[in-house]
Amino acid sequence: MVEGVRELKKRETRRRIAETALRLFAGHGFDAVTVAEVARAAGVTEKTVFNHFETKEDLVYSEDRAFEAELLESVRTRPAGEPALAAAERFLVGRYRRLAIDPASGDRARMFATLVAASPALRARERRIHARYADALCALIAAEQRAAPDDMRPRLLAEALMVVHGESLAMMRAGLLEGTPGDELGPRAVAAARRGLALLAGGFAGYAARRPG
Repeated sequence: MVEGVRELKKRETRRRIAETALRLFAGHGFDAVTVAEVARAAGVTEKTVFNHFETKEDLVYSEDRAFEAELLESVRTRPAGEPALAAAERFLVGRYRRLAIDPASGDRARMFATLVAASPALRARERRIHARYADALCALIAAEQRAAPDDMRPRLLAEALMVVHGESLAMMRAGLLEGTPGDELGPRAVAAARRGLALLAGGFAGYAARRPG
C-alpha cells in the first residue's frame, strides 16, 4: 500500500512537471524557457525535474516511453498467425484517429506541432526517439521469429514502419499548423498512413506471423 501511494505521487509529480513545461514552452518558446523556470513554476527543485526527465527535450516528449510500450505490446500480443505489420498498423491507425474524435487531443497536438516546428533540438530528439522505437521493434520481431544474425527483415520492417509513422506525424502537424480541423485531419492521416503501409504489405504482408502458443 505504501509503495502504491509512493508510485502514484511520483506519477502525479511527473505529470505536473510535464504539463507545466508544455504550458511555459507554448507561451514563450522552447528555447526561451529554462529548466529552472519550469521547476519553479511546477513547485519542485531543478534536481526533481531531472530525476523524472533526463533532458529538457524529454519534458516535451514525456509520453514517448508509454507510446513505445503500447506499440510493442500491440505487436507482442497480436493473435496467432497475424503478421507484425498488421498489428502495428492497427495500433498506429488507432492513435491517428484520436484527432478526429477527441478535440482535446487535437488541441494538444496543435501546440506540440508549433513547438516542434520552431525547435531544431526537438526535431533532433524526435529522430532519436523514433530510432529507439525501431530498435525495440526490431529486437522484438527478431527474437520472436528466431531470426538469424544475417536476416535483415526484422530491421527493414521496423525501420519502414517508423518511416511511415514519422511521415504521418509530419503530415498531421503540417495540417494542424495550417488550421485544418482535427475531424478532417484525422481521416486524412489515417488514409495517408494506410497508403504507406500498403506499400510495405507487398513485401511484409506474410512476414512475422505470430507463432501459436
